[in-house]
Amino acid sequence: MVDGVIFVWFAWMGLVIAVFFQKASFNRTLLAFVFLLAICLIHTTIETFNVAVSALWLLLLGCGYFLLMKYRVNTVYAMIILIMLTAAFTAIQLFAIYDPVFTFLYTRWSISAILLVIIHLTINGTFERCSFLILSIVHGEMILGMIFNGMGFERVIGELASLDILAISVMSTAIWSGFVKVTLHLEKLLKKHQERRGYS
Repeated sequence: MVDGVIFVWFAWMGLVIAVFFQKASFNRTLLAFVFLLAICLIHTTIETFNVAVSALWLLLLGCGYFLLMKYRVNTVYAMIILIMLTAAFTAIQLFAIYDPVFTFLYTRWSISAILLVIIHLTINGTFERCSFLILSIVHGEMILGMIFNGMGFERVIGELASLDILAISVMSTAIWSGFVKVTLHLEKLLKKHQERRGYS
């Protein structure tokens, strides 16, 4: 599979949902703009201090911290969880480089699953979870870029393969949140139906 395809696919899905299925508001316009900008910047890189940085990486860095500040997550707890997620992502990526077996075991989907388990056990709230997922992968990419550049290898900070992992993780979180809301709504309807039958 070509790197970045999953990210572009989910970005287009998010854009369609934001434009056609959300009520007209500033938040909808901002969300649609971010999705469209992300699609446009996917192949754009910026050279800074002899290091290639993806323009999309910079956009995601800003979005992650914007969500984190908007929902006012506890600072100390946030740092601990962010370090944990970043360490998990970075360690798996490094193991996959040094041991070929990890390349087959830890694919985009399996790495996303590991991050999802950690984030759902530690953080509540869909947007808070998304902000932590974005920041963990963004910081993990920065650490990997520094390690590779220190070893004399060229590596773009914000590789497309990592963006695929981010897309899978964030989209899975959104789908799970939607599933929980639908389940709670059906549970309320069932309780109302049972109450009506009890009173009749």
